[in-house]
Order: sequence, then C-alpha cells, then structure tokens
Amino acid sequence: MTFKKGLAAMILATAALAACGSDEKEEAVEQVEQVEEEQIDLTEEVEQFRAFAIEQMEPFVADLELLVRYVKEGKLEEAQKLYPLVHMYYERLQPMKASFAELDATIDSSIEEGKEDEATGFAKLEYGLFNEKTTTGYEVVVEELFTNVQQLSMEVESVHLDGQQLVNDAVSMLDGVATTQLTDEETSYAFAHIYDVKANTEAVEEIVKIFMSRADTQKAANVTEKLAVLNDTIAYYEVGKEDYVNYSYFTSKQKEELIAAVSDVRDALKEMNSSLK
Repeated sequence: MTFKKGLAAMILATAALAACGSDEKEEAVEQVEQVEEEQIDLTEEVEQFRAFAIEQMEPFVADLELLVRYVKEGKLEEAQKLYPLVHMYYERLQPMKASFAELDATIDSSIEEGKEDEATGFAKLEYGLFNEKTTTGYEVVVEELFTNVQQLSMEVESVHLDGQQLVNDAVSMLDGVATTQLTDEETSYAFAHIYDVKANTEAVEEIVKIFMSRADTQKAANVTEKLAVLNDTIAYYEVGKEDYVNYSYFTSKQKEELIAAVSDVRDALKEMNSSLK
C-alpha cells in the first residue's frame, strides 16, 4: 500500500554505504534517508477506494441475480437490456482487478474466434446473448458467473491493494479503452461500448477525488477538467436513465471525439499520478 519512488537509488545507496569510508558513508546515509523520505504511504487512499468497490457489490449481486433469472426463464430481450448495466458494475472495479486476477480470469475472460467454448463469465454470456441471440445453453454459464461474483464480493473486503498499482492500472484501463475497445467493432456487443466507458470514467473520477490531495494542484485540476469534457461527451449520447445511443451508429467523427476525450483523461491522469507525494 506504499508508493515507493527511487527503489533502485535506495539499493545503490545502501550498497555504497557498505563499501565506503566514514565520510563517504555519511553521504550514502543521506542518500538513503532522502529516498526513504520519498516513500509515500497511500494506505488511507487505498482504503477509500476499497470502500467505493464494496459499495458496488450489493447492487452488483442483486442486478446479476435478476439477470440470472432472465436467462433461466428464456427472456432474451430483458437479458440483453440488463446485461450492459450489470457489466458496468464490474467495469468500475477495473483499476483494482490485478488484486483478484484469478477471479477476473473466470468472471471476464477474453474470447477468441473459434474458441468461444473456452470462454467463461461475462464474455461467454455476452457471446450467447448478442452473437447467438439466445439464452438456451447459457444457464450454467450465468450461474457460475453469479457464484464467482459472490466470491468477489467477499474478497473485495480484504484483498490486498497497492496504491501505486491502483493509480497506474487506472491509466492502463483508459489506454485499453482508447486504443482497443473503442476501435473494435467486430463484436455485436460493440453497441454497448459507451456503457463501459461511462463506468470506467466513474472509477477514474473516484480515484481522482481520493488521490488529488496528494498530487500537484495544477495536474489534479487538469485531469478534473479533462474528466468534465469526457462526461459532457458521454452525456450527449444518453437517451434515458442509464441508456445510451448505440455506439455502432456513431459517425467516424463522433468516435474520434470520444476516443480523444478518453485519451486526454488518460494522459492527464498519468501526469497527476507521477506527482503524488
């Protein structure tokens, strides 16, 4: 939970301390002390993000339980409509997914063409609902997904979180959105990309709110400004409460504008993270 800067410098300074004379040792000690002063304890901030994640879990489990029911009852249209809203809960947890990597691999595995049978969790269910357009045969898939999310709900409360990884993975998340997700229109789920972007944005907003007091004021203000632009861009496509325009219908210019807004937040967040103190 501690953000450590200059680890390599600390190692070198410590090595120098062992090899030097008295005067040089004093200088080496000063180097070690200087590096130690640069260590940042982010425990409090990490626990604040954990609280945010925990808040997601109760409605996440409840809405997923409803999705399970729709799939078991063969209500395809209802399941298709609810699916992106349920998936948004999981997208809000993305900055911390490295802390539950094993569960993540089962909850939201990737899916490869020709290997759809090997997919699990959201990816597998998404394929059934939007590619095959059926609930038949996906009852077990959604039941397993529900079980794994329940397990995640318990683990979130105690799983180890690292402050440096949390803020860096938020940047990586946005990079994936800008360079991969919003440029991929091959899947039939592309219509709902903006739902995921909205959820990712909410996660970043939470991180900025939590960590901005530890960052350079100007850099924190810059990422807040870029987030406002991104939120305005997303809001333009909102057609109802938690309902958005089909991303597949976006013009090339509209897609470029959204990608640019996400990229701007990514870059500003990266700058803010580098100034944490």
